[in-house]
Amino acid sequence: MGFRYSIAIIDKARFGGRLLVSLVCCFSTFLTRAQTPAQIISELKLVNNNVANTPCSTGRGMLISNKAMNIFLSNKVSSYLSGNEDLSLYKNYVTLNASEGSITINHNFHQPVDSDDWVKSFVIIGARANIANAYAARFSNKYFDNRLGFVLQKTWMGKPITFYDKCSSQKMAMDAQRSAILHGLETTLNRKAVDFERALDSIKQAEIPGQSPNAAKTRLRQGFYAALRSEYLQKFSEAQSDLLIKTNNYNLVTDNWTSLGIYIPIILQKFEVSTALNTDVARRYNYPLEFSVSHTRLWESIKVGRIFFTLSTRAFLNNSIQSGALYNADISGPEIANGANTLSLNQGNRFIGDYKNYVTPVVAGKLVYIPPDSHVGVSFRVEKNFGTYHALNSILGIPIVLIDKNGVPAINFEAQILFTDMNNSIKSSQLPFNKNAIGLTVGIPFSKIVY
Repeated sequence: MGFRYSIAIIDKARFGGRLLVSLVCCFSTFLTRAQTPAQIISELKLVNNNVANTPCSTGRGMLISNKAMNIFLSNKVSSYLSGNEDLSLYKNYVTLNASEGSITINHNFHQPVDSDDWVKSFVIIGARANIANAYAARFSNKYFDNRLGFVLQKTWMGKPITFYDKCSSQKMAMDAQRSAILHGLETTLNRKAVDFERALDSIKQAEIPGQSPNAAKTRLRQGFYAALRSEYLQKFSEAQSDLLIKTNNYNLVTDNWTSLGIYIPIILQKFEVSTALNTDVARRYNYPLEFSVSHTRLWESIKVGRIFFTLSTRAFLNNSIQSGALYNADISGPEIANGANTLSLNQGNRFIGDYKNYVTPVVAGKLVYIPPDSHVGVSFRVEKNFGTYHALNSILGIPIVLIDKNGVPAINFEAQILFTDMNNSIKSSQLPFNKNAIGLTVGIPFSKIVY
């Protein structure tokens, strides 16, 4: 009996193992098999029901799906793209800064999840180069301010919150119109599926020699319905976002994000420096490594408009030349009768003074306001530097966003007035006589959004 009982246990264990393997295989087949029109429509309805059944008694929550809100925010967030601390929810974007003579090209590595969820975090990798100074220097025999490096940034997004008039007209209108969108998509999806199946039924054995018609049709169905599912999930999200923008059936949308970044130069800055007019010229070097942290809050209000508020801090390897503490000059002049040179200062590629490298911590704040239904706004940025270079600087800007034929931000300009060293911290150079300047930034988001 004991022996038979042992055999029975072994047989049951083998059967259980085979059953487990079978279940895994079946489950894998279920996950990889082609979607059907009914399954796709059922998934769309599930997304819609999750939004419609969100409690409305508090007047805050969901009026559109999470992925639809990703699209909604991509247009709102990309309406202001001026500096390195600004956010774009597009896969690629470029920023140019005329006052710094720099260009930054960035790529967002976010990969969308299959479920309906908001964008929670992503990594951006880019390249930053100083181009304007080098271009001008080539034709004027001036100093090359060579800068080229990589930008790495990690961003964490908060959960967007929509405020509306509780369980009243805004909520009811969005539920009804979103349902109408869903049923319109259902009709076109079924029509496409019927047309596709008719096309499959027309395939003859003679047209696909060496293949089984059933196997060929199965493969075609897998690809077709997988693409159809992706297409209609995105169409539903885009239609919801467009609906919220066109109807303005909300009071306020808020979101926030925090970014941690590093700029890693791949070449050194090189300078020729003389401590005084009659001393030898020495070569000096700097490695402008930079770390930064920023936090931004966004308010999108129907009545008030759009507000960005950013607090940031950074630390970078600074130097006396970059902070304006040295004269930019050549050591040259005409010869006098005894053969000695008359030393004079003129704009050139050498610097006069005591050169130093040091770390400069910076704390900054920026406020951007764009009125309702406007493409022109106003911005103000102030930064305080600490340590050897402790200047107080600010920027007053007029951001302008240009949209494409679909109403999506295509390019951002910001005309700026730069106020440098407002606290008169630099005493030993020419900078106090030329503190104000005109600047221009350009931001260009392109490619698809991080859906």
